[in-house]
Amino acid sequence: MQRQSHIPVQSERTCKECSRPYKPLRDRMCQPCYKRSRKYGAAEYRREEVEEITLPWVRAKCARAGECLEWNGTVNKEGRPQTSDRLAWREGKSRQIALHRWVYEQSTGRTLSKGQHVRQTCGNKKCLAPEHLAASMPRPGRTPLGEAGRYQGKRKREDHLERCANGHKRTEENTYRTAHGHLVCRVCPSESRAARQGKDPAEHAWKPRKGWEDTPKCVNGHLFDEVGWYFNGEARVCRRCFAEKERRRWLRVNYSMELEDFEALLVAQDLACAICARLFDPDLLVPCVDHSHETGKVRGLLCHPCNLGIGHFEDDVSRLRSAAQYLDSKVALEE
Repeated sequence: MQRQSHIPVQSERTCKECSRPYKPLRDRMCQPCYKRSRKYGAAEYRREEVEEITLPWVRAKCARAGECLEWNGTVNKEGRPQTSDRLAWREGKSRQIALHRWVYEQSTGRTLSKGQHVRQTCGNKKCLAPEHLAASMPRPGRTPLGEAGRYQGKRKREDHLERCANGHKRTEENTYRTAHGHLVCRVCPSESRAARQGKDPAEHAWKPRKGWEDTPKCVNGHLFDEVGWYFNGEARVCRRCFAEKERRRWLRVNYSMELEDFEALLVAQDLACAICARLFDPDLLVPCVDHSHETGKVRGLLCHPCNLGIGHFEDDVSRLRSAAQYLDSKVALEE
């Protein structure tokens, strides 16, 4: 039995347009010729090559749409007019030309700098009317660097080591190096922070932190050698200021009173206990705030023994009177 082959025989037919062998498609044409005929009306490959772009040629390819001059040619991916210039391509320049930028330069006589954008004020991206084209402001250059001048092109290594990007001269005090080896300026974030807060950066300029030997006093004027200090991991902390801060917090949290009210009550009691009239010594006796445990109202300042006494009697007046009578009777018997 003869074995039959199911492999189709390669077609020997040729395209009627390009005379190349083709697989069966439509109208006896290969796939490229058929697509061109459907899209452009003819299978012949046609491409308009412009030797030189002129304003009359651009206007001839535009149609008037109200006050706009709408482009009927090719556009780029953003939908703006675009064409190719064969003469520029021969000179080694870019072949594609953005027509809205080109028309603006030809109509105004200005040359756009790199980074400037041209937009249509009418909102129509295909419009090439000169009165509807507006250019943005040119992009400013780098911040001037004083004696070093402006950076030209790539930043030089020598200028980078002498000054930061904003022109601040690098010193040992205002410059530090990160773990990755980058140089960081301390003045730049200080000025940026002041500008964000609406302050004048010149009035709030960065200042180097003073050493311990240059600051014998705290911000409140206490001498560290007299009142003592401790290191919190970042700076020295005055023990007198810390104690006052903690006293304010303690009075506010436990008795709902400020330190000024505490000092006024202490002066009203002649710096003495309200029960035994013993004077308070700042180094030995610390005033205790006597208050009602039911209402929380402050009643006065007592010394520590008197405060403990009325606390053990649980603020019971009858028990205190019985204790007083008991002491009077015992003292009378001893006499």
